[in-house]
Amino acid sequence: MKKRITILGSTGSIGKATLEVIEEQKDTMEVCGLACKENVELFNAQIAKWKPRYACLFDPSREGEVAFGSASRLTGLAGMKEMVRADCDIVVNALPGSVGLEPTLEALRNGKILALANKESLVMAGRLIGKLLRETRATLIPVDSEHSALYQLLHCIDGAAELRHLVLTASGGPFRKRSKEELKSVRPEEAMKHPTWKMGTKITLDSATLTNKGLEVIEARWLFDLDHHRIKVLIHPESIVHGMVELRDGALLAYCAHPDMRIPISFALNEGARTELPFGKVNLATLRKLSFSTPDVERFPALKLAYDALDTGDSALIVFNAANEVASAAFMEGRIRFTDIARLIDEALTHHARVPKIEDEHIIWDIHRWAMHYVMERLRRSID
Repeated sequence: MKKRITILGSTGSIGKATLEVIEEQKDTMEVCGLACKENVELFNAQIAKWKPRYACLFDPSREGEVAFGSASRLTGLAGMKEMVRADCDIVVNALPGSVGLEPTLEALRNGKILALANKESLVMAGRLIGKLLRETRATLIPVDSEHSALYQLLHCIDGAAELRHLVLTASGGPFRKRSKEELKSVRPEEAMKHPTWKMGTKITLDSATLTNKGLEVIEARWLFDLDHHRIKVLIHPESIVHGMVELRDGALLAYCAHPDMRIPISFALNEGARTELPFGKVNLATLRKLSFSTPDVERFPALKLAYDALDTGDSALIVFNAANEVASAAFMEGRIRFTDIARLIDEALTHHARVPKIEDEHIIWDIHRWAMHYVMERLRRSID
């Protein structure tokens, strides 16, 4: 039987790449459900082509714009959760931001195979997700290229005894060579010009601030159950090495791949089995160099703030994520400077009520709402 795959965020960059992978492997895979957050025009085209059993639009007020056809008509977060509970085999969570958390928890509680591209789920609720994975028959396979790389490398070594450090790589974003002073005047449209990847608005901006790498360090801490001081970050502009494992004897194992998200997506959908892919290959003979450097946390302080949040505890991770969501949206709207994003995250972290360990979903959302309100108030006061 074909694997039945539900895609949350089907019109985003990861969702579209997932459908391309299914197209290449349509003899073994089929689309069970599609969920869209905003791009209704593309969503209609996807429904017409793939004829899913379930289709869900996040905004119920726009339901009349969707040609559901024979698909079960679903809307809102409740609709997404209903679709996750349905008869699919694999759930791909490619939703951007905190909205992805509830569908992640729903998939795990229902014992699904979860191909997770929504890093905010683990940032907000890593401890709770770990508990659910231990208590259910659910499986989580990371889709982020860096975490997929580390996931695969860790299967090549003989357990934690051989491991010294994990290494995440970062392209450095479009402002890698800008001075601290120059960063104050960058414009939103400049932040959208990522040098390597074509991604959605939020993750592209997060990559420009290095907040994305901070989120990935937090994600790796929970995915691999590793102290965050053993997770390193290196700037690697070529984006060929996606992750490395440093061993006890000082040796390094590196995962190299063409920067194409369809490769880790295929790995996840095939549950770790490798299959022939027609996508871009790495040609070592044509590579002039592979360079690495230490991140400059003076110019890009969000990465250091992520490590600080990990030192503080679970509540700080929730605040880090929520403050970034609000501040990033404000920057894209032209209300604050690029450098204000990290400043507002820092302020929220400084003023929040610290809770070291959290497994209660209600507490997670209470802290999330507090952090969003705090940053919104700071923005309102600065405008007033």
